[in-house]
Amino acid sequence: MVVPKLQDCLSYSGSASSLWASLGTISKWLGAQDEHLRVQLTSPPRIKKAVAIGIHGFFPIKMVRNIIGEPTGTSVKFANEAALAIQRWAEQNGQVVEIEKIALEGEGIVLDRVENLYRLLSAWIDRLHEADFIIVAAHSQGTPVAVQLVAKLIEEGHADNKKIGIMGMAGVSLGPFYGLDQKLVIRAYTPFESDSLKELFAFQNPESIQARRYLQGLRTVIAHGVKVTYIGSVNDQLVPLYSALCAHVDHPHIYRAIYVDGRFHAPSFIIHLIELLTKLRNMGYSDHGIIRDLSDSLAGTLTGGGHSTIYFEHAVYDIAIKHALETTSIPDIPVKVHKFEVPTPSNYNPYHLPWTVRGMMEQDFVRRHLLADVKKVLDKFDDWNPDTKPLKDIKYRLSAIRNNAPLEVA
Repeated sequence: MVVPKLQDCLSYSGSASSLWASLGTISKWLGAQDEHLRVQLTSPPRIKKAVAIGIHGFFPIKMVRNIIGEPTGTSVKFANEAALAIQRWAEQNGQVVEIEKIALEGEGIVLDRVENLYRLLSAWIDRLHEADFIIVAAHSQGTPVAVQLVAKLIEEGHADNKKIGIMGMAGVSLGPFYGLDQKLVIRAYTPFESDSLKELFAFQNPESIQARRYLQGLRTVIAHGVKVTYIGSVNDQLVPLYSALCAHVDHPHIYRAIYVDGRFHAPSFIIHLIELLTKLRNMGYSDHGIIRDLSDSLAGTLTGGGHSTIYFEHAVYDIAIKHALETTSIPDIPVKVHKFEVPTPSNYNPYHLPWTVRGMMEQDFVRRHLLADVKKVLDKFDDWNPDTKPLKDIKYRLSAIRNNAPLEVA
């Protein structure tokens, strides 16, 4: 499953809350600040021609493929799945859409891939110009590639007067898990592969040239009205949830969701808690850093996990299509980038989690609007019997949350 649903986070234009959004827009014009201004759901537009672009991630060497599986997440698959999602959307809305599928293949470091894929894409420039809608489906390292590729299309004047969506599945917005480079034994890679792998870890540092170029591209696409959907997997074995959800960046055009692999027995408490936190982020509020604190404990095993199953789920593509096509735009708000430290043994405080969870539950917005979600989380916590050391540790550290729950829930 993929949660939270758009309608659980965003209101429909024309509803009572729509008035507050309009007032928020006016306040921006008057110089006031409203950090909780959000886009809204709106009626489906008429689409005649669409383009679905697929961009694969980093392909590891054969030795590592034997551990984490063959790279079935090819650009062809992503383009096909995105096209099928457009088709489903069109049928649901009584429309007939002509869909062009483009699979962009090519490995290397991010900047080289952007340049090479842009040259490949030039063969379809006429189709891009004719399209009413473009969706770019990317996975892992392909996510920063996709953002910078679309930014280049915008800068070159090939993306005007059309709706555009980017979906990043398990994207390395803040790199892979800390220390994973040692486990994967970089020395076993060829120099070409090693450069690509090492670069992934450069995204852990928001001040690196790779991270700055990514943010520059993100600012460009969002200012143009592009809708970005980040989807992370609860049990990803390579990319932490905070990275997949691009936790350090905020803008109304960014929507976050989590994918839960049905074959993986994810604790209901964890799922409902992360759903609540993701919902908060989608509503323009802080998650108090809880997603960051939980991410390491959710890592899947290297022999299995959500990093390579997320792109098989149809709902992942459906939510990105709906977000791109059925939400309003607020492009005049700048992207907000928060200071973020990737969790490492030197900066990780195990006692931080109970305080941040308490702070989230005490938040005025949560008390007024999300008490039902909090109650569900607390009920699942009572029934939760974790079976791994990291999850047992989380339950122990959160054992006092019942005493600190809002009075209306207790």
